[in-house]
Amino acid sequence: MASVGHEPDIQRLSLERTNSNSSSVVSVKPGYVDSPFSGKKDQYDQVLDILDNTGFIPESLIESEARWFYQSLGIDDVFFARESAQGIANHIHSLYSCKVQAFSNESDLTDDALIQYKREAEDHAVFFETSSASGVPSNGSKNRFEERIDDKYIDPSNSTESYRAEFFSAPLSYKTDPILSGVHQKNHQIADQWFNCYFVYKNQFEFKDVSQDETDFNKIGDTTFLKIASENTKQLYSEIVKNVINTTGPVIRYFPIEDSEEYRVVIGFRQKTSARYNSALSDLANYYKLQTTRKYVEQFANGITIISMYVTSKQKKSPVDLSIYQVIKEASLLYCIPHNFFHHRFVKGELSLQESIYAQSGVIFVTHFLNRLGPEYTKLSSLLDPSKSIQHAEVLSSLKKRLRAETYTQNYIQEVFDTRSDIVRKLYRQFADVHYIRSSMEKTLSYQRLSQITPVGTEEEFEQLLNRECSQNEHHAIVLRALFVFNKSILKTNFYTSTKVALSFRLDPSFLPSSEYPEKPFGMFFVVGSDFRGFHIRFRDIARGGIRIVRSRSLDAYNVNLRNLFDENYNLANTQQRKNKDIPEGGSKGVILLDHGAAQDRPQACFEKYIDALIDLLLKQHIPGVKDSYVDLYVKPEILFLGPDEGTAGYTDWATLHARSRGAPWWRSFLTGKSPQIGGIPHDEYGMTTLSVRAYVNKIYEKLGLDDKKIRKFQTGGPDGDLGSNEILLSKGENYIGIVDGSGVIADPNGLDKAELIRLAKERKMIDHYDKSKLSKDGYVVLVDDVDVKLPHGQIVTSGVSFRNTFHLKLKEQFPNGVDLFVPCGGRPAAIDTNNVHELIDEKTGKSIVPYFVEGANLFITQSAKLILEQAGIIIFKDASTNKGGVTSSSLEVLAALAFDDTGFLSNMCVDSTTHEKPQFYQDYVKEVQRVIVSNAEDEFEALWKLKQETNISFTELSDKLSVSINQLGDELANSKELWNDDIEFRNAVLLDSLPPLLLNVIGIDNVLTRVPEAYLKALFATHLASRFVYTRGIDSNPAKFLEFISSIKKEYVKKGLLK
Repeated sequence: MASVGHEPDIQRLSLERTNSNSSSVVSVKPGYVDSPFSGKKDQYDQVLDILDNTGFIPESLIESEARWFYQSLGIDDVFFARESAQGIANHIHSLYSCKVQAFSNESDLTDDALIQYKREAEDHAVFFETSSASGVPSNGSKNRFEERIDDKYIDPSNSTESYRAEFFSAPLSYKTDPILSGVHQKNHQIADQWFNCYFVYKNQFEFKDVSQDETDFNKIGDTTFLKIASENTKQLYSEIVKNVINTTGPVIRYFPIEDSEEYRVVIGFRQKTSARYNSALSDLANYYKLQTTRKYVEQFANGITIISMYVTSKQKKSPVDLSIYQVIKEASLLYCIPHNFFHHRFVKGELSLQESIYAQSGVIFVTHFLNRLGPEYTKLSSLLDPSKSIQHAEVLSSLKKRLRAETYTQNYIQEVFDTRSDIVRKLYRQFADVHYIRSSMEKTLSYQRLSQITPVGTEEEFEQLLNRECSQNEHHAIVLRALFVFNKSILKTNFYTSTKVALSFRLDPSFLPSSEYPEKPFGMFFVVGSDFRGFHIRFRDIARGGIRIVRSRSLDAYNVNLRNLFDENYNLANTQQRKNKDIPEGGSKGVILLDHGAAQDRPQACFEKYIDALIDLLLKQHIPGVKDSYVDLYVKPEILFLGPDEGTAGYTDWATLHARSRGAPWWRSFLTGKSPQIGGIPHDEYGMTTLSVRAYVNKIYEKLGLDDKKIRKFQTGGPDGDLGSNEILLSKGENYIGIVDGSGVIADPNGLDKAELIRLAKERKMIDHYDKSKLSKDGYVVLVDDVDVKLPHGQIVTSGVSFRNTFHLKLKEQFPNGVDLFVPCGGRPAAIDTNNVHELIDEKTGKSIVPYFVEGANLFITQSAKLILEQAGIIIFKDASTNKGGVTSSSLEVLAALAFDDTGFLSNMCVDSTTHEKPQFYQDYVKEVQRVIVSNAEDEFEALWKLKQETNISFTELSDKLSVSINQLGDELANSKELWNDDIEFRNAVLLDSLPPLLLNVIGIDNVLTRVPEAYLKALFATHLASRFVYTRGIDSNPAKFLEFISSIKKEYVKKGLLK
């Protein structure tokens, strides 16, 4: 086969119209230049000679076989120009063999393709197959070649190696072929067969390293595409490329072909954002009885793919425009999830696309929210009161994990949906009746199908249905009830909007069982994408928290992450709620779980889909052709305040600017952690998160009279991370003896070189970059990929990964002289729990081997384990108290974004992108933020220390009690109309006292009151009073004490001139 790289005959494609008899019968194609191959006749003669010399095909059939290949298969002349005569002869030989085999085969054509042939080379591939007119074989093998082309060529394409594809389909020409006509005599089904040709070519780009925003077709186009595409196509594609660059998700256009019953559907999208989308589009067209006669998949050097499909109706009596309307309307839904769990039923026509994707969303919901514990667990929980016994709490926790892992798995739930698809369709009808906006849809094919489904009716009628259909299988009934709950809890969704990149559902969280989730969230979002799933939970209307990406190194790790996903999200948001006690925003958190496999390498694409899907439900937009409206059962406006977390720090700028491009009025405050050029205050650059952690460490030294130069310190989370690097930089005289990070473990009982650690922290590099010459004779480095490493004291480490993952539990054996201070600055939640906490307790004395513990990383140690350690004598401060510097910084960043108008925001909060000069206000505001962080941390530390001395209650419990007291009082104050409306002078005085003086001096209180949403101001007012009261008066908020506090505050405000 000729090498595509050299393309010896491609230049012989004429660009002038000709009526040459030797050109392919379908060479005139709208959208691509009519380019007959001038060397085709010579090539044809060479092919005949090769076939004759080979002797495989009888001489009497040689010319008919060659003519059938050249003239009856609908192959474009570009193929013949790129292929050698020997290569074509090989194809003809192979197809001849397929036909001979078909003649001798007695099998039913609905089960096996009459002809199926492929040949793949390094730089191009050819696939031929036949299919029935219906396109729905009973074995479900539809699009087997297209899926292979997607998996091997289209989807993996990148800037250095990419492929384009051409697809042609025509009715199988069998009457003039002696072998196929013989097949027809034995099996008349051949009359309904279509012959499909797929050609894949490696792209040849003249320009390398093209920008993702490049639009010049001469730079981004493949050389063959630039030659064969018409000027009209180039202009159309150019517009689509620009639209794809400026949006998220597919750009869809369609046109009728003049003097034809065909339509041309053109779809552009970013590469690696929707796997198998190309083959799924063929399934969608087939579902609506459309025949794809040809398709072109063009991939450009800037990472954009454009698919151009030419379709016509398979049924002459069926109006093609209705089918086209459905394909266009559902192409965006298909892009969200190209191959859902029930795709096989969609291909066979048993479920519509909407039904199958709704079912997938339902499976995921039920997987996470089916109450697997049952009434027996609730009863046991009441008997074994976990609040009175750590052992009881741990037993119940282990039992809960086991019940969740071993009862209703996702695969089992999927099987139930498959078995009970009729009931699932009825529940889909219930969902659609609420959320499908009925404009003129009664005429559409999807509505015609929907109207034929009987809805489930009321909950009582649904139970009657289950009693009839599932009386013998209560497990099925339990699963289907959970899907019914899904429907009832959806307040709004983008499911039926015409442009979207992932599905999002705003849920009413009241369905969550109080036995598992005692504190009800205020709001929940549930997001489903083609290669991820995600949640967002908030505990107040005005709430803030980061978005975390959860990655999995293996399938086993993925399954663990899947089981724990929602609980981790809930616990993180709940911790955030306790942590956010000093700021107006309550706690929230978002998590994105990447699917196992290729999605692990596409975190940014998944993050972008997640954000865009959230924005869909935060904005109520109706832009014809761009954004549809949706049914809103929540009614009230919503704003989310997001920030960076694990794996998302690099994407915050995109999200901020994307919100602005979507027309969100709150784009300035939507995300924190963004770059200074768009008003962000980087936590890592200014050590915001670490400042509060350090305040606790320094306060311990102060209270106990400790000399930091004598402290032996261990830390998880290395010098590459925000918290870890700044902890090193701010650590003064402490002696590091061990650090664990993503790359491995470094330890030296004699002390690590502080200057070397500071170098790594400033360069943000992991400990694998540590200069090993600076280790003492007892020091060592073990990286995650190491095996069978011998440590200086003789221990053999068989697995670096295992050693790294458990090192924080082996401090006794690794550091004989002990560890004074443990500061986790990174690591997975529950790294220390009641199952392993005994590793940190001396079995002889019963005392903790680490005297001081400041939890910088969120949820690093479970509540029960903290209590056990405190009983063993440790001084430990939990994350909700220590790790609040970042949220304080983010809150003040948001306040500035809300208080400024666009002009003031740009001039005062945005660093010049060219000179990198920081406005004076920005510099001063950062210092003010740092001061507030340290002040808040010290205030809480003093309150906890005092309460500990007064009550002898553990710091762990006191931290929770203090957070709960502030949050409860804050909620009561925020809901108090009297305090807010009746005493406006006092209200404004509290706001003046709570707002940064610098902000007031530049903006003025009147502008702040006008621009900042009232709900935010109420939260600011309430939080300021509540936190001051608890920090100064304690956790007992009886009315008399609070009235005395208000009286003293007013006197203070009079002295300050805030009140008259």
